[in-house]
Amino acid sequence: MGAFDRMVPRRAFAGVPVSVLSWLMARNLPLTATPARRAEDRVPGNIRVTDDVFAACIEPAIAVNPVDPRNLLAVCRVFVGPDIGVAAYTSFDGGDTWRARGLLPGLVPDFDGNPSVAFDSRGRAFLCCVVATQGPLRHGDVLMWRTDDGGRGFRPSTTAIAGGPGLVDHPSLTIGTGSRPAATHLYLAAGVYGTADDGVVVARSTDGGRTFQPPRGLDPAAGARAIAPVTAAGPNGSLTVAYVTPSPSGDVLLKAVTSGDHGETFTEPFTLAEVPAMAPGLGDVTAKSGPALAASADGGLICAVVTGFDDATGMSRLLLTTSAGPAALAPTWSGPMTVAAGDETVYLQPQVAIADDNRIAISVYSLSLATLRMDVLLHISDPVRAAPAQPAFGPPLRVTTQAFDPRRAIDTGSTHWLGNYQGMAAAPGHVFHPIWTDTRTGRAQLFTAAVRRHRP
Repeated sequence: MGAFDRMVPRRAFAGVPVSVLSWLMARNLPLTATPARRAEDRVPGNIRVTDDVFAACIEPAIAVNPVDPRNLLAVCRVFVGPDIGVAAYTSFDGGDTWRARGLLPGLVPDFDGNPSVAFDSRGRAFLCCVVATQGPLRHGDVLMWRTDDGGRGFRPSTTAIAGGPGLVDHPSLTIGTGSRPAATHLYLAAGVYGTADDGVVVARSTDGGRTFQPPRGLDPAAGARAIAPVTAAGPNGSLTVAYVTPSPSGDVLLKAVTSGDHGETFTEPFTLAEVPAMAPGLGDVTAKSGPALAASADGGLICAVVTGFDDATGMSRLLLTTSAGPAALAPTWSGPMTVAAGDETVYLQPQVAIADDNRIAISVYSLSLATLRMDVLLHISDPVRAAPAQPAFGPPLRVTTQAFDPRRAIDTGSTHWLGNYQGMAAAPGHVFHPIWTDTRTGRAQLFTAAVRRHRP
């Protein structure tokens, strides 16, 4: 995603706030901190997920067991000396307490990461990540694990997408169901680079993740310029894959393809939104942004989210586009609506989830340019009765009980790396579980919260 991120002029996170203040004053922007909480906000407690032997934890993914919604499974990248592995964490009380499960079985840390996790309708969880080697000729495959007991133990891994001489990057896992549990399909979107067929691909499993069919390219014309795929499935064969590519003018296009027949055929790629850039460069802090995607359980609502940053104005935006399902085609998508915008804040790394009453929740990092501190905000809509639509959002809820300094993220020697995405999941009963990387302890660790919103 680095090719699409632009540096903010005269602003750097080198530990000297005066550079930021001078940039703000040059643009006559107000120097304000994160707004105080409103009395009517239901502020969730922050729960620390990770507190074990690893030097840092970044890039989390989280899933809720539909058979037992108190069972949450989280997975993330972990730093083991100079190497990076992937570890799992479980909760069986709705996220109030967490237990470390260690590195994924058989995984030897090297340059692994980009985990993704999903439960099927039977309560089985599937977890995948990139297993990659370091060095100038980096290559890696996507491996898949399965757990039948909520994350207490995992079956041996299988190869879902082989990179061969190249690298498989940014896998995104989703699970779709038909009218019978036996109709469960697993879909895995990813980017493949360093091969003759670079670009965004999707691979499908029809046997419970034991094997995956060969990956198929979704946008050959974009090739290796297509990156950061995300995917979401609804019932009875509906599937959407979104990703970003550069436009001829140098802007960033959020594009998508859809399928209504379990991934047998796909639409031609179409554009959902166009932004100048997804995020500014942040000097010696790396916190890039990508798109997010979610589908409702009944397939009647699909949401795509992306951040946009305009270098000319300093304006940062959080954008949402929605579609009717289950086999959504390009004409049914709404134009992107602005959920939040400001020139005092930079929005980064959005995630989206849909509750069982069709409330849309969007979590996002909010970086104050005045204080250089980050918060996690949660924007929750009213129930969406029809799509495509322009959902109504109230004021955001500040989820973090304490803002944190991203400059305290893990120091890799070339950057302070906060990770390139965060996670969120929805649970029955209108509960959202954002999970994020946070440095309030002095090092990058994972925190989460259970945010409950009741029916009106």
